[in-house]
Amino acid sequence: MSVTVEQARRISEAAGVDVIAALSALERNNGDALAAMLELERQGLTSTPPGGGFYSTRPSSGGTPPPPGPGPSEGSDSTRHSGVLIVPWSDLKEGLKDLFHNCLATRLEVWRKGQQAASVPLLILVVLLLFFFLEMAVVLGAGLLLGFRYRLSGPLVEGETVRSLLSSLREAIDRFLARLRRS
Repeated sequence: MSVTVEQARRISEAAGVDVIAALSALERNNGDALAAMLELERQGLTSTPPGGGFYSTRPSSGGTPPPPGPGPSEGSDSTRHSGVLIVPWSDLKEGLKDLFHNCLATRLEVWRKGQQAASVPLLILVVLLLFFFLEMAVVLGAGLLLGFRYRLSGPLVEGETVRSLLSSLREAIDRFLARLRRS
């Protein structure tokens, strides 16, 4: 594919490199503008656009590009107002409903000598820990000393150990904090 000077000029402006570097990157990538931009970025030749790094293959609509990262999902009415993400009540209500259902379906099982002695919904355990933390810590600790073992089972921990569950939770919190920093 032949590369035009106009293509090289557009890449040069978008990446903040000279036209010769843009032209050679385009030629090495057979005229593929996105591949050329990625190559220039990998080589460390690109400059970050004002307002953060963002490149798009979509045609420009004359406005500024949307911020990088996941945006509102299709069909969602989420909007930003003064840097605050406003989520419709229906989305929040649906998310809380799913969380409530999963917390009821996930259970803390108490085992002793290979037999299940008791089973409590995770939601009940969380409420008890919130209001009676010291008492619950003593009861759970005494249970461990008496030979009881605890296990989580249900949709929140399907096929995962507690360690991988905590790892997933940590990753979700890290993604959330990174998203907040970008806002």
